[in-house]
Amino acid sequence: MLSMMMTLALMMGFQDPSGEPSRAAALEEARQQKAENVQPPTRTFLERALHEFKERQLLERFQQGFHGFHPIIGGIRSGSGFGGGTYVETEGFRASGQVSLKGYQKYELRFTAPRVYSDRFFADFRATHRDFPQERFFGIGQNSRKEDQTSFRLEDTNYVARFGFKPAKHVKAGVLAGFLKTNVGSGTYLASPSIEQVFGPVEAPALANQPSYFQQGAFFDADYRDQPGNPRSGGRYAVAWTSFHDLKLEQYDFRQYDIEANHYFPFFNRRRVIAVRAKSTFTQTASGQEVPFFLQPTLGGSEDLRGYRDYRFRDRNMVVFNAEYRWEAFSGLDLALFGDAGQVASRPGDLRIGDFQKAYGVGFRFNAEKSVFLRMDLGFSKEGQHLFVKFGHVF
Repeated sequence: MLSMMMTLALMMGFQDPSGEPSRAAALEEARQQKAENVQPPTRTFLERALHEFKERQLLERFQQGFHGFHPIIGGIRSGSGFGGGTYVETEGFRASGQVSLKGYQKYELRFTAPRVYSDRFFADFRATHRDFPQERFFGIGQNSRKEDQTSFRLEDTNYVARFGFKPAKHVKAGVLAGFLKTNVGSGTYLASPSIEQVFGPVEAPALANQPSYFQQGAFFDADYRDQPGNPRSGGRYAVAWTSFHDLKLEQYDFRQYDIEANHYFPFFNRRRVIAVRAKSTFTQTASGQEVPFFLQPTLGGSEDLRGYRDYRFRDRNMVVFNAEYRWEAFSGLDLALFGDAGQVASRPGDLRIGDFQKAYGVGFRFNAEKSVFLRMDLGFSKEGQHLFVKFGHVF
């Protein structure tokens, strides 16, 4: 009984016999002082800026454009340097033009009929002209050397019409047909020689003469991502087959098969995401035919193997795997740890697990409500480190 009375006395803040305040009373007094001096949580300058950016929807307002003209930042091609442009769009029609500081140019007209006869059918037509004066070429194959870097100019004009159907809300499939005209010239990159100074038509098929193509193909795309511009759950699975028939030289017929699968695993209330991707491109030719070097699949750079230079490897077949762990540091900024592994080969049977080139690194994703507007990736590999600054997500 005496013990219980002493405990109650201490809990009520009574003093002990020496006249000193009890420990419980001291703790209670400290709690009251802390409650009276509670400070609201503070944000760093970057946190405040990104929070303001998202709250005011500045990116969305910027993208709305001015008098029908909408801005385009970046988006030409990896390795093109900083660039931008504009597009105008009305119902079913869009025209765009883009240029970069390295002299890259891209112009496009697009007509779209999102509904043909019913909501399940669609059709579109696209005409694109590109002029890329500083494309990189290191040679063909897994054993190409970075010291052999050259540059070349790639010009092409492509007309493609597609027709398809949507069997489900997030699924579409269809066929395509079109024409592709290509041209290759001397590169303008001053830090390396032009391609013809180092390589010949044997090492770079179609270097001397470029084909013109009739294209036909089919595609299937199932996209279940919650936000395509900044996905945190769901996945996307795409398969495409394209046949290229050389109308001009009859030396460069080939078929191309593209396969890509992305998936996103969220946890902790979607503030953390594990993102994975598997992507491959395979080509096939008849006897005596070649795949032009500038149409062969490539590997390296900001879109796949981020510890290597853009287009570091190329050959007739390519496979790459990517994995990222993304987490929200605070509103408007996600951090990421990533690992990449990829390989090129002349034949699918030559792909070997032990021959994969590997890269790893850390990334920063500055995002708006539904998209990533700026991405920074610092990648490391046995050939050094590379920093990529891009507008838009990697996958």
